[in-house]
Amino acid sequence: MEIKEIINNFLKNQTNENFSNVIEALMDSNVILVNTKLTGNLKRFGDNGVTPLVISDSEKKNYIPLFTSNDEITAENIKNLDRTDYIFKDLCNESIIENTYIEGFVINPFSEGLKLPKPVIEIVYNYKLELDK
Repeated sequence: MEIKEIINNFLKNQTNENFSNVIEALMDSNVILVNTKLTGNLKRFGDNGVTPLVISDSEKKNYIPLFTSNDEITAENIKNLDRTDYIFKDLCNESIIENTYIEGFVINPFSEGLKLPKPVIEIVYNYKLELDK
């Protein structure tokens, strides 16, 4: 099953099992992070100094958008920004968990718009640490 289909299945039927399927599907998936030249209090990702684009929801909470494909990047104002591919679990790190400005990630914000708050990111991060032992 494709990642978009798994996400949509969860959004239609929000059960723990379907949410687990989403996280399992995302764990080793490639996601696209849109880079911005703007600076802020968000720590940069990795050695290449990527500063991610941040978007706000209707409650003025800040999320880092992640896209499952280039086709998901439909907003004209971000189409021309740089992009970096990452493995999802590698983005679930301390710089997100400890940041007070960011609430979490939002997957495909222009279509599915699945929000993954910090507690979910922390679970993925801790799971990744266990795998690395």
